[in-house]
Formats: sequence, structure tokens, C-alpha cells
Amino acid sequence: MSKTVNFRALAILLLAGTIPSLIAQEGDYQKGLSYYKQGQYQKTIEEFEKIIEVHPDYESGHRILGDSYLKIKAYDQAIEAFQKALELKGDNYVTHYGLALSFFNEGRYREAIAALNQGEDYARSPRDQYQIYRTRGSAYYNMNDFERAISDLQQAVSIQRGNASDVLQLGIAYYRLGNYLEAEKYLQQARVLDPQASGAKRYLSRLQFQGAIEAIEAKNYPQAVALLDEYVKEYPEDGEGRFNLGLAQLFAQNLDAAEREFLKCVELIPRNWEVYDRLGYLYESTKQYDKALQNYRTAHDLHQDPQVQKSVDRLQERIRRSQ
Repeated sequence: MSKTVNFRALAILLLAGTIPSLIAQEGDYQKGLSYYKQGQYQKTIEEFEKIIEVHPDYESGHRILGDSYLKIKAYDQAIEAFQKALELKGDNYVTHYGLALSFFNEGRYREAIAALNQGEDYARSPRDQYQIYRTRGSAYYNMNDFERAISDLQQAVSIQRGNASDVLQLGIAYYRLGNYLEAEKYLQQARVLDPQASGAKRYLSRLQFQGAIEAIEAKNYPQAVALLDEYVKEYPEDGEGRFNLGLAQLFAQNLDAAEREFLKCVELIPRNWEVYDRLGYLYESTKQYDKALQNYRTAHDLHQDPQVQKSVDRLQERIRRSQ
């Protein structure tokens, strides 16, 4: 199963805040702000480093530096700048959020969550609250804490609908917890929102595969055959899918179709002893005893199972008596 979906380029809305008049008049500030607006973040950094060297208590300068470092993916420097800004002014939501994004993009998810928790009281607008829930939910998701991920991502999609990444993570989180009905609902939504995304399609196929396994267990073999036939058309190189389709065909007494799937499965996963065991059973059922014995022996060579040994002994005795 898939691991995670990462947000690696989460944007931050920078608010410059109150600018001391003396700083606003300085050339470095005007140049730095111009560079920032143009997206020239390295030059922004050069200008604002000069400013905070002269004005170390300029909180907005540290915040602009933090965001510029974040934009060029210099996350350690971004963290340092945002932390300095928070020392000077601890009630600014944007700074808390920027710090959280810097930790997040470093893969330091626990620290990202802590930064978001500290900034949550200052997230007063729906947009800010959405950012908190979305980013924290994604951090929990990447930590495989799917229950907490679902809690936050549900809040995020209730505020802002239509983000395919949020809905996809929500669907996968439900899948990983075994809640397949909710998983299918959100995965279908994600596929509608972004038809080109492979994640939703892949997990919907896994749900289809899971439904087929449940159909086999319920002895509803025609349904299992229909689901697995569609699945292997989508994923023809999936040996496990081929094996289970072979089982469904075998139990449905479609022996020729079962043989085709098992033989294809041998090509895909030649070390799977169960495939040979099932081929042995199929050939024994159709009185092809030499083929049956050959496959039972291969199964036993791969897996020293007492039941397989009994099958080998039984076929050897049957062949001996027929000679």
C-alpha cells in the first residue's frame, strides 16, 4: 500500500506589518521589498539581512526573511528567522504558520504540529483556520496517525471544498483505517476534482480488489470474477490479482480460465508456492496426473507443508497404480 502524499510547496501569505518610519525610508528596505514582490527571494534576503543587522528588533524584517528562506527551500534558515520574529512578537498567526511550514517541509512533523497548535488561537479568519487544519492534518497523515489526520482534514474540507489533495488524503486515511465506505466516497470525489491524479485511481482499484476478496470469502464467485477481471485489465502485472482471479475462476468451475490465470501468475510471481499447489489441484481434478504431481512437487520444494506432501504422496501412489 502506498505510503504518503506530501505537500512540499505550501505557500505563505506574508503581511509586512507596521514598518518603523526610519526603516521604511532606507534604500535597503525599498529594494528588498521590491525584490520580494518580484519573487527575487535571494536578493530579498541580501537586503533584509542588512536591515536586521542594523535593526535586530525589527520583527517584520525577520518574518520577511523567514518567508524568503522558505520560498527558496532553505528551511533551517527559515526556522531561525521565524523563531526570532516570534520572540519579538508572539501573537502573529502568519509567523506561526511560516514556522510550521518550514518544519513540515523538513519532515519534522511533530514540530510542525506544535507550531500550528501555538498559532491556532491567532487563526481568526476562515482562510487561516483552513490552513491550520489542512497542514496539521497532512502532518498527522505523514506520521500515519490517520485518526487525527481525518479529524483535521474533515475540518479543512468543511471550510474549503474542492481541494483534490485534501480530499485524496482524507480518502486514503479512511482506507488505511479500514473504513472502506468513507474511503470510496472521498476517493471518488478526489478523482472528480482531479481526473489526472493517479492516487485516487490506485486506491479505488484497491477497494475494488478488497471487494473481490470479500466476494470470494462470501462464496459469491461470479461477482469476484467480474471485479477481479476488471482489476487485472487495469493492472495486468499484479500477480496477486491474477492469483485471486484464478481462485475465483477455479471455485466457479471455470477451469480453463483458472488455468490461464495461474500460469500467468507463475510468470509474475514464480516463488509463490500456493500457485503451484492450486495448479496441482486443478490438474488432479482434470485427471492430468503428471502435471498435477509436477506442480505439487514444486509447491513442496518452495514450502515444506505437510498437506502438500500428502498431495505429492497421493499422486505418486495413483500414478504407480495406473502403470
